[in-house]
Amino acid sequence: MKNQFQHIIDQHYGILYKIGRAYTQDQADFEDLYQEMLIQLWQSFPRFQGASKLSTFIYRVALNTALTHQRKARRRGAALPLEEQLYHLPDSSAAESDVERQREQQVNLLYQCINKLKQEDRAVILLHLEGNSYEEMADILGMTVSNIGVRLLRVRQRLQKLLIAKGYAGV
Repeated sequence: MKNQFQHIIDQHYGILYKIGRAYTQDQADFEDLYQEMLIQLWQSFPRFQGASKLSTFIYRVALNTALTHQRKARRRGAALPLEEQLYHLPDSSAAESDVERQREQQVNLLYQCINKLKQEDRAVILLHLEGNSYEEMADILGMTVSNIGVRLLRVRQRLQKLLIAKGYAGV
C-alpha cells in the first residue's frame, strides 16, 4: 500500500502544490501544510471507495486540510503575510532563460493575487486552473454546476482587477 500511495502522490503532486501555495504565505508554512495534506491523505486513503475520481478525492482532502490549517494559523495569531515571498519549483537546469524567469514572475504574481481572494473563491479558481469541469468542481465543492459558473465568472473578474492593480496589464 505504501508504494501505491507514493505513486498516487507523485501523480497528483500538482494538486497538492497548487492548493498548498494558494493557502500559505511562505515556504515554511507551505511545507507544514504539505505534510499535513500527506498525513490526511494517508489516513483517508483506505476509505476511498472509487465513487468519484481519485483526483476529486485528493482535492477534497487537500482543500479541507488547507482550510483547517488556515483556521488554526489564525487562532495561533500567525504573522502577517509575506506578500512578496516567492515559491520556487525545483530547478532542473542551472541557467534559466529570460522567458522562464518572466513566466515564473507571472505565476508568482498570479498566486499573490489568488492569495488575496476569499477561501471559497481560491478553491474555485484553483480547480478551474487545474482543468476540472464544472461538474467535477461542483462535486468537489458541494455546489451546483450553475453556482460554479456564476462564482467562477465573479472570481475571474476579481482576479483580473487584482492583477491590474499589481501592474500586470497582460490580462
